[in-house]
Amino acid sequence: MFLLRNAIRDYAWGSSTHLPRFLGTEPTGDPQAELWIGAHDGDPSYLPDGRALNDVIATAPRELLGQTVVETFGPRLPYLMKVLAVAEPLSLQVHPSSSRARIGFSREDAAGVPLDAAHRSYKDAFHKPELVYALTRFEGMAGFRDTEKSAQILRLLDLPWADDLAHRLESGPAFQTLRAVVTDMLARSGPDLEALLADVQRSAKHAEERGHREERRANPVRVDPARINREATRVFAMVGKLIDQYPADPGVLVTLLLNHVVLAPGEAMFLDAGVIHAYISGLGVEIMASSDNVLRAGLTPKHMDVPELLSVTNFTPMPGPQWLPSIAAPQHCHLEPPVPDFSLTVGDVPGVTAPTAGPRTVLVLDGEVELLTADETVAAGRGQTVFVGDADGPVRIVGRGRVAIGGVQL
Repeated sequence: MFLLRNAIRDYAWGSSTHLPRFLGTEPTGDPQAELWIGAHDGDPSYLPDGRALNDVIATAPRELLGQTVVETFGPRLPYLMKVLAVAEPLSLQVHPSSSRARIGFSREDAAGVPLDAAHRSYKDAFHKPELVYALTRFEGMAGFRDTEKSAQILRLLDLPWADDLAHRLESGPAFQTLRAVVTDMLARSGPDLEALLADVQRSAKHAEERGHREERRANPVRVDPARINREATRVFAMVGKLIDQYPADPGVLVTLLLNHVVLAPGEAMFLDAGVIHAYISGLGVEIMASSDNVLRAGLTPKHMDVPELLSVTNFTPMPGPQWLPSIAAPQHCHLEPPVPDFSLTVGDVPGVTAPTAGPRTVLVLDGEVELLTADETVAAGRGQTVFVGDADGPVRIVGRGRVAIGGVQL
């Protein structure tokens, strides 16, 4: 077993307080967005002796990963864990499928695009499905909303552009219509776009105020949380803030078509390849296939590859992508999304059980715990992480606290 030292990425959208509070460190005043926990070449975790986890795995893959994992995924840790600390919206983004990632990575390699080039879209040849488990209230946008519902929300803006868009959404097959609508949105630029966003912002403000007045008049006992006006009020509030930040970004228009997802602590959502999304706020544990492939279309100063994003996006409408655990108990849940690369177990100590084989990554969310195998004991406190190799065998977790355990679905 190895106690890990993990890297922090300081993206502009990160919170200046969430990660320092979680890790027990002094805030620097600068944003701290992601704690990377794993063996991705871009920012691997380190052992106490200074070796990088990816290098250690490369020297003994079967011992650390297990035969089944090596045969299935190759001699690499197939998942990456993070702690996300979101204070501002992330970029509007999509992650590619495995086949698309291999094609895109090979294409950019053949074109001689350096791996660290800012304009490179594919950093590796792997897919990047991901699951987020909320530690605080966690808000995001994910997947295209049902087109009929989106049309109803758009009409509440009382804006000719929105009325025309609502009519388009109601007039054709959803996938093809959404693809055409989003393509048109992202092609807008210049003074025409800025004027439209200003109109949308004004209309959204008025519509939000109307929505709040209606909420106050409604009987709270009888309010249906799924009804159109309630979601519309949240969407309009968010869009107004986004336009303040991005007054000339066509990606803001796309957010009008997305599910607004709010997770309570302990809830999760899963995002498969092709699902367009952007996280808005909150602290959460994220686990994903070990990749850094992100195709962006807005809400960011980073490189955007709109044509590639349009080619990999799934435009089929879907409900909000909340993901229910396969095992749920009062103080313990186990989440297995429909990809074999990873699973996530979250629970209290004592009580929670770790997978018995394969690579396991134990992140202490609260308290003080000890990990015990047949030959070794490692102590860890809040914010610390322990990597357990396949050869370590079954591991018991004792003490008092709460942990999140990443593993592979064997």
